[in-house]
Amino acid sequence: MKLRIIICLFIAASAAAIPGSYYATGLWAAQYVKKYSELCYSIERAYIESIPIYRDYITPALKAELMKYDLQAHRLQVIKTGIKPMHNENEIMENVRQGKLEEVKAEDEFFYFHNVQKPFRYLTPRTIRGLRLVADRFQDKIKAHRDGMPVVKFAVSSVIRTVDYQEKIFGKKFVSIHSFGGCFDIFFDDYFVVIPDPDSGSWNQKNIGSILHTRFGFLMGDALREQFRTVLAETLVELQREGLLYAFLEEDRRCYHITILPVK
Repeated sequence: MKLRIIICLFIAASAAAIPGSYYATGLWAAQYVKKYSELCYSIERAYIESIPIYRDYITPALKAELMKYDLQAHRLQVIKTGIKPMHNENEIMENVRQGKLEEVKAEDEFFYFHNVQKPFRYLTPRTIRGLRLVADRFQDKIKAHRDGMPVVKFAVSSVIRTVDYQEKIFGKKFVSIHSFGGCFDIFFDDYFVVIPDPDSGSWNQKNIGSILHTRFGFLMGDALREQFRTVLAETLVELQREGLLYAFLEEDRRCYHITILPVK
């Protein structure tokens, strides 16, 4: 209900700003609100009815699996990248020039960045492939619950953290597991639902629709975070069992720390 009210208020305000006949614009806005509201409601209900919330899904055994490999075990794996811990952005770029690191680009991917500054969006090529694997498997697991649902993106909240950057965050310099470019964090409380446009037509429709989809994609992601956290846990447990990664649940930071393992 809250989502519907916000949609109505947003489109009403947008419609008032569009030049032309106020009556015609208001009529179109009302029709668009109805279609968009019905679409959002049907999508939200489908997720709710198909995916259990995390509190009902998680068991002590599953939670133990997501904490089976502690951060020391992750550290032993990231050291295998062959990259020395990076102290600053210059050392990141030197590893890029040597082909040891590549930029992680979120465009056209099933993930986005959450508070990760652009200079630190680099990982080893193997780790980037692993991140994409997690994102693809996440979509597969959603479809397994109910086919035909919109794409859901998750938030990557940490990639490289240099020694100097650690000081900015924690007030002191030290080598982090994230200083090697071989791991990343997924923030389990933030998601984006790619809501389809119920109407593609005039410039006004496309303009308002594009704004709506961005804002309400995040709103729906927030509303359904308990369902999507279930799917993320399913994904990570499955990939860890397959020997493709280590996952570690960091509840205090509301994230999963992920290290991609070498291919055997």
